[in-house]
This record gives sequence, C-alpha cells and structure tokens, in this order.
Amino acid sequence: MIGKLSFLLTLIVLVCASCSSRYYIRRGNVIYETGRYYKAETKYDKAFNKARNPELRARAAMLAARCTEDVNKIADAHNWYRKAVQANKELPDPYLKMAEMNVRRGDFDAAFENYERFAELFPEDERAKDGRYYVELLMKDLSQETRYTVELQKDFNSRYGDFGPVFYPEDNNIVYFASSRPQEKRKGKRTDPVTGDAFCHIYVTEYTQEIKTVDKQGKVKVKRFPEPRWLKPAVLKDSLWSPKGEGGLCFSADGNDLYFTSSRVVEGRNRGTRIYKAQRTEDEKTGKKIWGKLSKSGICGDSVSVGHPAVTPDGSRIYFATDLLPGGKGGKDIWFAEWLDGKWGEPQNAGDLINTEKDEMYPYVRDNGELYFASNGHNGYGGLDIYCLKEVEGEQQLEHLPAPINSFADDFGITFRSGKEEGFFTSSRVGRNDKIYSFAYIPQQLKVKLLARNNTTELPIPKVAVTVTCDDGSVVYLETDSTGMAQMEVLPQQEYVFAAENPRFLKGKGTVSTYREKGDRVFEVLIEMQPIEKPIVIPNIYFDLGKWELRQDAMDNLKELLTILKDNPNIAIELSAHTDMIGNDKANLELSEKRAQSVVDYLISKGVYWDRLEAKGYGETQPRQIDEKTAKAYSFLKVGDVLTERFVNRLRGQQREDALQLNRRIEFKVTRTNYKPGPDSRHNPYLVARTAEEVQKVGETRLKDLKSVKGAFFTLQLGVFKTVPQLIYNFPVVFTEKVNNGGVRYCTGIYDTREEAAAAAAALKKKGIDCFVRGYN
Repeated sequence: MIGKLSFLLTLIVLVCASCSSRYYIRRGNVIYETGRYYKAETKYDKAFNKARNPELRARAAMLAARCTEDVNKIADAHNWYRKAVQANKELPDPYLKMAEMNVRRGDFDAAFENYERFAELFPEDERAKDGRYYVELLMKDLSQETRYTVELQKDFNSRYGDFGPVFYPEDNNIVYFASSRPQEKRKGKRTDPVTGDAFCHIYVTEYTQEIKTVDKQGKVKVKRFPEPRWLKPAVLKDSLWSPKGEGGLCFSADGNDLYFTSSRVVEGRNRGTRIYKAQRTEDEKTGKKIWGKLSKSGICGDSVSVGHPAVTPDGSRIYFATDLLPGGKGGKDIWFAEWLDGKWGEPQNAGDLINTEKDEMYPYVRDNGELYFASNGHNGYGGLDIYCLKEVEGEQQLEHLPAPINSFADDFGITFRSGKEEGFFTSSRVGRNDKIYSFAYIPQQLKVKLLARNNTTELPIPKVAVTVTCDDGSVVYLETDSTGMAQMEVLPQQEYVFAAENPRFLKGKGTVSTYREKGDRVFEVLIEMQPIEKPIVIPNIYFDLGKWELRQDAMDNLKELLTILKDNPNIAIELSAHTDMIGNDKANLELSEKRAQSVVDYLISKGVYWDRLEAKGYGETQPRQIDEKTAKAYSFLKVGDVLTERFVNRLRGQQREDALQLNRRIEFKVTRTNYKPGPDSRHNPYLVARTAEEVQKVGETRLKDLKSVKGAFFTLQLGVFKTVPQLIYNFPVVFTEKVNNGGVRYCTGIYDTREEAAAAAAALKKKGIDCFVRGYN
C-alpha cells in the first residue's frame, strides 16, 4: 500500500512539474512575440529547470537558445544548445546550431567536430556535409588578403555593448553612437527586457588635441594633449535621453536634425520602438549647441515598431527597418519613405534586391548616395554581414563587403568619414558584446617601370618617346632617361598600352593589365626596339629539307613580324632568305629565292600591302655577321665574326652545326620609312584572297569547279590548301575541288592522256612548280 502511495505521489509531482514547465514555455512564447527576448529567456530557463521529460527540457533549451541568439549573445546561445543535446541526444538540430555558434565565435575546429558528430548520428542527413562545405569556403574567403585594415576602437569602447557609430556632418572628428554601459549615479537597476543589459543611450565623443573649459568666473582654460585623442564618451542628457533607452541614429546633411530610435513611453503607453526627430538649437543659459525640440518623425504612425533611420544627403528619402508592415519579404526588411509636401509619405519596401526572407537592418546612406545595410539572408560569412547597393553601368548591383570588415560574426552599422574610404562599423567578433571597430582602405600601390632596349646590342635607349593610353581614355606621355628608363603610377582595373618611338628604331610596344591584381606590385615592362639601319633576323623560321613551303611553326613565328609591320605602317622592307654553304651554289640561291617569296606570300595573305614587301634570295652569298646578342648566346663566337665557309670549316661538332644553322635564316631590313599605300596597294597580282569564293579575277587567272569537267581526263595537282596559294596566279585557268578536311585542291590543265599530262608536269617542275598527275573519270 505504501509503495503504491509513493508511486502515486511521484506521478503527481512529475505531472505537476510537466504542467508547470509547459506553462512557462507558453508564457515565454507570448513574451517572445513582443520582442522582449531576455524576459522570455527567463521563462524558458524556469521551464528547463522544472521539466523532467527529456523532450520538454530539450524544447525549453532550444527556445532559450533562440532568445540569446536573437540578442547576439552567442556564447550563451551555444551553452543552451549544448544543454538541449544533453537533454535529448536524438535531436539533430542542436548539433547543427552548436556548429553555427562555433563559426560565429570563430572556433572553426569546434564547428567541424559538431558537424562530424552530427554526421555520425544522422548519416542520411546531408546538412552536416553542407555545413562543412560552407565553413571551408568561409575560411578560404576570410584568408584572402584585401585592401582594408580593421582595428578595435579601444578609445571609446566599453566592456558593455557599443554600436551604431555615426559621424556628425559638420565635423568628422565628432562621433555619436549607442551604448548599454551603466550611467554614473544611476538610481536603481533598470534592465532592458530585450537584451537583459542596461538600456542603451546615445553617447558622443570627439577627436581633439585640446579641451576648453570655462570656470565660474568665465575664464577659458585650455588643456592640451601631446597627440590628438578621442575623449571619454559623454551621454547625451538633453531631449534625446529617456529611461527606456535610445539606439540607431542619423543626421540631416546640414547636421541640424537628428533622427534616432527610441522605445520611450508615449502617452503613458509602451508602444515599441519609434523614430524621433530632434532639432539642434542653442541653450539660452550657456549658449552651447544642444538637441532641443523633440517630435515624432511621422513614419508609420504609432501602430508599427520601426527603427534604424538613414536619411539621404539631399533629405528627400528616409530608410528604416521594420518587420510589421504588410508586403514585407520576411523577417525585418528595409523600407523607405519620400519627403512630400512637408512630411514623409507612405512606406515602400526597398525590394527583392535588398530584402530577403531573413533580416535586413541598419541602413546607412553614404555622402555619395550609396546605400549600405546589414543582412543575414544573402549568403554572407555568417550572422549579419554588411552589403552595399551600387549602380554599375546603369544597373543596381549588390556588393558584399570583403573581410576583414565582414566576418563570421554579426557585422553592421557602418559609417564613412566624408569623402574618404574609412570610418567605423560594429561587430560582435570578439567578446560577449558588440564593439565598434575602425576601418580604412589602403589604396593599391601599382607602378610601372619601363625599359627601352636595343634588341641587337641589348643596350638601353635614351630619349624614347612613350605614349601611354589607358582603358579609361586617358593618355600620358613619357620619355626615357639616360638609362633608358621611365616610370609611372597606374590605376587598378585598367589596361595600359605603351607605344615607344625613336627615329633610329622601329616602334615598340608593351602592355600592362592591372585587372584582377589585388596586391601591391611593380610591373616591369621591357620594350625591345629594332634598329632600322641593320638587318633583323626573324628567329625560328624553318623549312623542310629542300622545301620552300612555310610550315605551321614558321607561320606562328611570323606573328611578331606582322605586329612590327602593323605598328610601323610607314615602313617598307626587303625580306631576304639565306642558306648555309652546303650543296650547290645555284640550287641554294634558287631555294632561298623561293623561301623568301613564300614568306612574302604569307604576309600578303595576312593583309600586308604587296608594295611594302620585296623578296630576295641570297643563297650562301651573305654569311651572317655576329652581333652582341648572338655572341652572348654562343660562347665560341665574338662580336664581328663573319660565318664564312672558311670560318665554319674550322669548327667541329656542335659548334659547326650551330654556325650552319645561324647562316640558315630569314631576315628583313627597312628600305623605306616614308611608305604610303597607293590605289593599287591592295588590289594587285600578288593579293591572296582569304577564300576561293572571294577571288573574282586576278590578272588572267580564273577559277573553275573541277566537277564541271565531264568524261575521263588527267590534270596536274598543284596542292591542297586552306588559303588560296600565290602560285595559282601563274596560270590563266585553275580548277578547284573541295576536300574533306576543309581544304581546297588546286589543279591546272586538262589532258586526254597520262603521257601529255606527265610532259606538262615535267615542264612545270623545271620552272620550280611542284605538281603531280591525277586521273579522273
């Protein structure tokens, strides 16, 4: 009987405890909906302590964690999520939330541990995998170097919450901000039911090197400091102060009006947060400027809680944050109202580009008109991140501010010093409370050092005129000094072209791109200029043994010559081919002539006017003379050596092979520096069309389709080419046929018998035109 009674009493106690716990959860929920998060947490705390059911304890802990997270007490939130896990290890969400809190505290190792634990307990749930991936991306982003420096503003932070700094417009050495630091001689302890801390009030500080005071006799005293400093912040006790606290604020452009958020009691009722307006006036007794006349801002009436005002520089629009207006996107949204007929108009949502289903708060309008705000709904680094709405090429784009301004914690409430890329913002990245940080942008240090150098002697060239053109349309003129050097600073996100000119040299060119360059850098630009008075070797123009057709690698290596001709449109050149002394002198001469003509034909096919080019074959008659650059490359040669047959024959092994190769070369030299194209420069017998279809008629040559010839016949195939070859203009009629690889077969002559065709082929080969007989039926 006693055992049954004991069991019954225990059951009654458990039921009562359960009912009591549920009661406190319900009370907490009601209070939470009013935004009094700290007070709601105390109810959930009681529910947690009274509950005996694991599920109920875990539920109470999760609700309490939500309250502390909402007021950015991340350490407390993490502790509550840990308690939820201890109460019920089968719940998945607390592990993920603990990992999230670890990230917001910067403890990435602990976050990975919690994700790992979650993956072990719930292997089919992919959220841990997604979480780890996000943290890895975050760590990578945060490790990237940026141009911003960030520093904790120790001069006017306290160990309590400090946030929302704003420069006073008339003097950027004066800063207003909100703080929950306790006030001196405060009667009784008043606690904000939202945060559990003291109510926030507006403080002001000044950056100065001296303090002026007036004693009772009216004498002005001045105290000077060795260096400028921020003074100890002073709470504003004039019309701005109220027992219920004040927060986010902004100024009109002239500094005469101050808009601020306050939860003060109005007409004996607590109406949530409102935006009020104070006007700057002069104190009748002291003559000092104070914030006097106070009025409601007229935004949203008294039925909706609003805050975080931000007025545009022209005063035509005010931005604010609220979650209670119809038409919102979810959570807190950024809204705005226009100044019309002496009052603020109807609120308008700032739109999908800014607002998300989560929270967007703390708008700020910079003096250049750019809108900044904080959001936790745009896939940032974690918590609230700061974003900027910018106009790029006529379109509005959202920019996520880089680290270290944004971090894994809450970052919000940014303000800029007028006309500068520096200022203050608020962050919870260190410690329990929000703190004010200073930031500054360090401009990129980008410089170009240019050297103009003789390509033959490798000596610097003084007095080179350099024209620098930039993507933005600007033009700068430089001149190299006695060392051939010139330098200038360049801007990021631009491309520069350096065009060098000197009467004794061909024009040279260099380019520098600063796009995607994030760090400081000195760009070194070497412009090698070819002297006009000496022949210039075109390197790496090779032919197959006994052949003169250009190989693909040779075509690629002629690109530099094409660039020279393009950059120097006033020059005409002689293009010469040279052979070594091996073989028949006459054969070498003919081979060099054909090779020189092959190069000229190729240049014409690329659009170079035919009358700028002259092909010459010298065979082995002009052995190479060694210049400074070649002498450096070959230790057995010295400047001035001439690679004659006698000289080369004294060499052995690799040295002899190198000397023979040096003699086998393609060169060009400038023959005129005053070339101007004439009426026939483009349309001439040497012009090569890009495709067969473009060839109308050149001289007496006509193109015919080979398929138009009927019956059995023989023809001479000149070759298969993808561009129209120069050699076809030696014939009055040429037959064409497309082949599978995209090329065109070119043939000449129609013969009834193979013997006739073979005789014609032999005659062409004597003229140096290679061909062979093809039969068709």
